[in-house]
Amino acid sequence: MARYSPDDDNELRTPYRPTGSAHVRETPQQPSENYEKIRLYNFRIPNRFTKEQLRALKGIYENFASSLASHLSGLLRKFCLVELISVEEHTFSEFNNAMVDPVLLVIIALQPLQGVSLMEISPSVAYGIIDRLLGGIGQFSNPDRDYTEIEIALMEKLIGQFLDIMKESWVRFHEVTPKLERIETRSQFAQIVPANETIAIVTFSVKIGEVEGMINYCIPHVGVEPLFKDTKFKSDFFQSNQPNENSKADVILNHIEKASIEMLATFSETNITAREVMSMQVGDVLLMDHKVADAVHVKINNSIKFTGYLGIKNNRRSIKINKTMNEDDFTGF
Repeated sequence: MARYSPDDDNELRTPYRPTGSAHVRETPQQPSENYEKIRLYNFRIPNRFTKEQLRALKGIYENFASSLASHLSGLLRKFCLVELISVEEHTFSEFNNAMVDPVLLVIIALQPLQGVSLMEISPSVAYGIIDRLLGGIGQFSNPDRDYTEIEIALMEKLIGQFLDIMKESWVRFHEVTPKLERIETRSQFAQIVPANETIAIVTFSVKIGEVEGMINYCIPHVGVEPLFKDTKFKSDFFQSNQPNENSKADVILNHIEKASIEMLATFSETNITAREVMSMQVGDVLLMDHKVADAVHVKINNSIKFTGYLGIKNNRRSIKINKTMNEDDFTGF
């Protein structure tokens, strides 16, 4: 007959504590709602970019994406959309292993910062831009082939324009001058930092007409670390994040003010016959319907905006503006 002891009852009520090789049946736990949001942390490669630093890079390259879209639309004469997708921290080995040759890699120095950065342009975007610059419709047929010397030369000139836009995006935070070092088409020739070095990857989505692709920009932490320690950078970043309703409008206005427009001064229209045009010779005088005392029309992009009178100033033909045209003034023109 089994003998009962009070200690046996205590063992049944005592919470489980693992000892030796005792076998215990555990109840499986249900995954929580936030399980998918958990990100594994690698203690061998700790995070080196803070949230504030990633947010600063995001603000810089959001401006870059907006300006780049406007520039490409005007250059390629086609609707272009560039959007910032993410700014994330990774190791350089993760970035390098994801690339498939041939690839267009642009090595960029951010002077006066240390080291270099790396921009990867997907074949669909690169070949689409090249085809458009050469008079095509912006399509590509064989993205797996190598880039020719002519295509690389075209991209070098275009990337120089990209870097001018990037410089303007940085100017609110720090004086940085991006400089093109070289272009590579093989990933093994673009080992800018050790494999385990921490980098920030800025990812852009690019759409040119019907062509879509990506641009990835790799920024090593070792290069921008001195900048993040600069108290002036922190102060400028804090001020730039203050709510300002007119900031975006000021940026747009700044780009509009630099745009080139055509100004043309014209006389009143005069009609002649085709026979008169065919019989016209050097030395003939055209009798205009425009009288000497009549005002000339000053057109901006083929639209009448002002009227004025002809004159001479500093030995040059000039026009003195005497009236600004409104919509109600166009009757009779």
